[in-house]
Amino acid sequence: MIIAIVAVFHILFGGGALTFDDVRDSAEAVIKDKERAKQVISITDEGDYRYEQFSENLEKLHKQLKAMNRNYDLTREEMDTLSEKAKQNQIEFFNHYITLQFQMKNLVSAEEWQAMHTKKD
Repeated sequence: MIIAIVAVFHILFGGGALTFDDVRDSAEAVIKDKERAKQVISITDEGDYRYEQFSENLEKLHKQLKAMNRNYDLTREEMDTLSEKAKQNQIEFFNHYITLQFQMKNLVSAEEWQAMHTKKD
């Protein structure tokens, strides 16, 4: 389960997809209305904060899993409980991520959105 979550994040954030940081960096240059730019930047800051929280929670779950794996007397119920915590953590993060994406989208035009999501090489 945890490996799957890490793989998803590699694909989403490390496999070429833009992160909130990337969008934040281009928002100020792309969005001419300074108030909307500030709102978009605020959303990206919240996204970064939520991602850090998610990563910290994921690390804690990973440590718990390692400790549990050392326990010969580990029960299926204990593993199921950890798995449920991991799933809930993932669901909460992705739901919030989606909400933030649509908050940003509602603040910008299609052209601004495209320009913010074009990687500058």
